[in-house]
Amino acid sequence: MVASQDTAFTVKAHPYASPGVKSAHLYELGASSARNALLFVGGLMDGPHTVPYVPKLAAELEFAAGLSYSVVEIRIRSSFSGFGWGSLTEDVEDISAAVKYLRGIGKEKVVLMGHSTGCQDCMEYSKYDKHGNEPVDGFVIQAPVSDREALVYALSQEDVEGLVSKSNAMIRAGQKDDVVPKSSLPAGFPFECPVTAYRLHSLCAPGGDDDFFSSDLSDDQVAVIWSSVKQPILILPSGEDEYVPPTISAEKLVAKWRSHCPTASDLSALIPGSNHNVAPSSSQQWLSERVVSFLKTLEK
Repeated sequence: MVASQDTAFTVKAHPYASPGVKSAHLYELGASSARNALLFVGGLMDGPHTVPYVPKLAAELEFAAGLSYSVVEIRIRSSFSGFGWGSLTEDVEDISAAVKYLRGIGKEKVVLMGHSTGCQDCMEYSKYDKHGNEPVDGFVIQAPVSDREALVYALSQEDVEGLVSKSNAMIRAGQKDDVVPKSSLPAGFPFECPVTAYRLHSLCAPGGDDDFFSSDLSDDQVAVIWSSVKQPILILPSGEDEYVPPTISAEKLVAKWRSHCPTASDLSALIPGSNHNVAPSSSQQWLSERVVSFLKTLEK
């Protein structure tokens, strides 16, 4: 979710060729001479510079002994309000173009880090056989949250079932890429931007394309989801995430995911005292140190 930065910071803008973003740029924080890159993608309504802990993370990485990483933020088609027209598949295409560019300028390792729905992007990105995308060297997912469970928590089960019904009807009528009428959205729907029937279904429906982290997925579903992750992955839910219903144990979810993913890092844990986008400075420090420790394991 969007949050403002309250102090000035410097970035290096890299123009590069993207299949879906006109005049695409990457925004590099830290030393541009770094050998490696942590490529960062945010969540719904996010874009470059909206997630508050990124400058802190970049500063920690810049001066971490034994590492040589900068942080690179990306604007994809679904950044900011564009997510309503987008899909995870399009996100993968955009991210893959960025990875190709970073390799082309000499970055040796590229690790993909996602926040919120950026975590779904990481999971989808791991499906190399499906997408033929440029490989990365690892993943960090911060605040992996089920969109449909978050929407039920914010609205009601009845409201979300109504959204699934409406989007299904439009898809069956050949209108999957049409915007769902505002009059069909319940009071309190958290997004004011246009959303297509496809993307609404993807976010709200059990088994939708965005449904990676729901607590009610079966063991078989979880096994299929996590079996695609062949590279090291660090899992960092927020310890006090306002989008996770209190009836759901994030700690138990992490244990379940790790049991189906041999490449999941032992450093995976809940970020203490953290809300969804890691606003508290103490939580940002903990997160930064944990990411540094994880990246050091990739050097071995």
